[in-house]
Amino acid sequence: MTAIADDCVLRKPTDDSKDHRSWRRRVRRPCRIALDLMAGAATAATLIWVVQFFIDVRKVASFSVDLAALEGLNATAGRTVSPGFVLAVRVENPRVLVPWCCAGGQAVVSYGGVSLAWGPVPRFCALSKGAAELAVAAKGRGVGLSDDLRRTFAAEWNAGTARAVVEMKLFYLDNGWSNTPAYKGVSLVWRQLTLPGQGAP
Repeated sequence: MTAIADDCVLRKPTDDSKDHRSWRRRVRRPCRIALDLMAGAATAATLIWVVQFFIDVRKVASFSVDLAALEGLNATAGRTVSPGFVLAVRVENPRVLVPWCCAGGQAVVSYGGVSLAWGPVPRFCALSKGAAELAVAAKGRGVGLSDDLRRTFAAEWNAGTARAVVEMKLFYLDNGWSNTPAYKGVSLVWRQLTLPGQGAP
């Protein structure tokens, strides 16, 4: 920028000869070229930014869910249980420019089609090419289990094959920047978790 500015400084001849016309032509030509190059570079940068933005807003974040803690549920579960789960959730944002933001939601942990625990998903925002980590606490109270379900659960727990299903319903208002076209509304994250039974790795 300094070099361009220096080239475009008008150094007027000391006399009033006809050298004025040639002097003006010599100075104006490089100035005009420099300004055209600057305008072209700015236009190209803007177009690249716009293209990347519309590519970004159609990219989808990836979610991983792990079991951080569990209480109130084991092979000796009775007819009613009051389990508590703490889920470790990680959100990976593949976007280059636009953050991935969620207004929060609800999580449900179930087994055999029976909801065992539920709780809120906090608001979060993963920066561009970044990640967000959050803890989701789900708690159930007095959940009834049938005899068949209890027998199945006890067998799978002892074998280390018991799996719970995690469903997170997430709400999106302005996902990233205001008025971005992607992912406004509700989305569902569905994952299976292996419970820490006796035979679990």
